[in-house]
Amino acid sequence: MIKLIATDMDGTWLKANKTYDHELFKKDFDLMKNNNIKFVIASGNQYENIFARFPKEYSEQMYFVAENGALVAAGRQILKIENLSPDLYELLLKIADESGYPSIVAALTSAYVLKKDGKKHFEDNKRYFRNIKQVDSYDEVDDRVFKVSLIVPKEEMPEVLANLKEKYPQVGFVAGGYDSIDMSTPGMNKAFGLKYLSQKLGIESQDMVSFGDSENDVAMLKYTGQSFVTSTALPVAKKAAKQIIGSSEDSSVQKEIIHLLER
Repeated sequence: MIKLIATDMDGTWLKANKTYDHELFKKDFDLMKNNNIKFVIASGNQYENIFARFPKEYSEQMYFVAENGALVAAGRQILKIENLSPDLYELLLKIADESGYPSIVAALTSAYVLKKDGKKHFEDNKRYFRNIKQVDSYDEVDDRVFKVSLIVPKEEMPEVLANLKEKYPQVGFVAGGYDSIDMSTPGMNKAFGLKYLSQKLGIESQDMVSFGDSENDVAMLKYTGQSFVTSTALPVAKKAAKQIIGSSEDSSVQKEIIHLLER
């Protein structure tokens, strides 16, 4: 029996232009509410960003697993936060600095980017972070940090990711998309957040459904009883899921939820 549905955002729920079909969503939400099914947005993105993607009257009734599992919330109530240890954060900043790639520090009150990485990097990341600031140095950051991300050219990303995983086994690395690498606490992922909700809500993993498209969805896809990926998903995500559906451009996740709950 389905008791919880979790979906990734970018490349899964959202179209390329960061929109979604609101009428289909409302139908999804009504079906879930009528069947007492919890709806979870599970994303590598900032909590404030994904909360604001939905009308407030709906967001306040939803659950959020943000920052790849490091923050869990029920509507506006933050339930759990897992920030980086000082030693790990220091190491991640060292890796970012030595990599030479533009970086992002994701934290509780804001995300942070370096001024030296340019205005375009700052503007591009406003799509993913509702609260984002430019700083001269990450030494200025006084916040609870969840992860540090690198923006890597698509053609370089697989090799860079493999090399980092080999060189730093004490770090949790995952592809956040085709051109980003998220660095965080080992074992910190969306399944970590769902496991917390499983305990809090009394819902077993076999009664959960998940949707995703990237490497940071793999643990979640493997954890839930039913799992789906979009047709444009990364190969590693397709391998982890039980079924492949259409693309986010066709609102395939929203349509699949209706199919699951109406049949």
